[in-house]
Amino acid sequence: MLTAIMVVSLPALLLVAAVGAPRLLRHAAPALARAPRFAALALMSTALLWVAALVAIGPVIAWVSTGPAWLPEQAAAVCSRCLSAASPLGESTVTLAIPAVLPLALPLLGLAAVAAGLIRESGSVRRARASLATSLVAKAKPCTLLGTRVLLTNDEAPVAYSLPGTSGGIVISRATVQLLDKTELAAVLAHERAHLSQHHHRCLTVLRGVTHFFRYVPGTRAVRDAVPHYLEIAADQAAKAETGTTALAAALLKLGQPADLHPSQAKAQATPHAVLHAAGSERIRHLTGQPLPPASRALAVAAGLYAVMLVAIVSAVHLPYVLAVLTGC
Repeated sequence: MLTAIMVVSLPALLLVAAVGAPRLLRHAAPALARAPRFAALALMSTALLWVAALVAIGPVIAWVSTGPAWLPEQAAAVCSRCLSAASPLGESTVTLAIPAVLPLALPLLGLAAVAAGLIRESGSVRRARASLATSLVAKAKPCTLLGTRVLLTNDEAPVAYSLPGTSGGIVISRATVQLLDKTELAAVLAHERAHLSQHHHRCLTVLRGVTHFFRYVPGTRAVRDAVPHYLEIAADQAAKAETGTTALAAALLKLGQPADLHPSQAKAQATPHAVLHAAGSERIRHLTGQPLPPASRALAVAAGLYAVMLVAIVSAVHLPYVLAVLTGC
């Protein structure tokens, strides 16, 4: 009975999260936005834990399988000892006609998918930023604005965004400088400095890389969509602490929504998180501290409890295998 419960409950819990996460995150957003850096980190961790829990289905099935029948006799004996040492079920397992070596390969496939996604995403972002940096060399002039080193462009549209320091740092257009007063410009610069100092570009690259091959799962897609929003709010909070709410809100209102990059920067447009914009007038409401909807805090807590449950599941399944291997089964 315990075996059947374990085999059925884990996929069920993962399915509930995969389907229900978008709605949960949408309603919990007001509470999560109060602590955006924590929310972003928690959601990124939960996405990785979900993947780890998904591949944990393989080891759980291996606990109830007939054993590694496809392996040579000596290797099969070693693998059987490792399975017995790692299994919490003892002799109460149910025999299935599945060689244990097959489900045990699932964590390796998951690890390979995560690694391949990270390599692919890192390369994509690197190429996008290199393309953008090349175009900036021709049209941007390094200068200092209010004590901050920036690349100043002649774009007619108000533009303000950041790249990692090695790729260009803070980029701002003359139209933006002309549009904003001194305090508003200081707020925009503080916002972009926060993106760089808090390593938001790297966070997004890691998130999108780890979840690349799982991006069509509704819950994973919801996390990929939500984290950039919380990182923008985190940068807003840093700018607000430095320059005040009024200056930042006025700057966001004037800048409106992020302007499209020039067509010559198509690669960067295809990889939107390669740059992080200061614009985003829809974030103004987060600066005013509006009251939380009654259910928002409770749903945020529920999301946290689910993450804790995933930690317990991943630890309970993967750690026994690791310990069994380290101790020689």
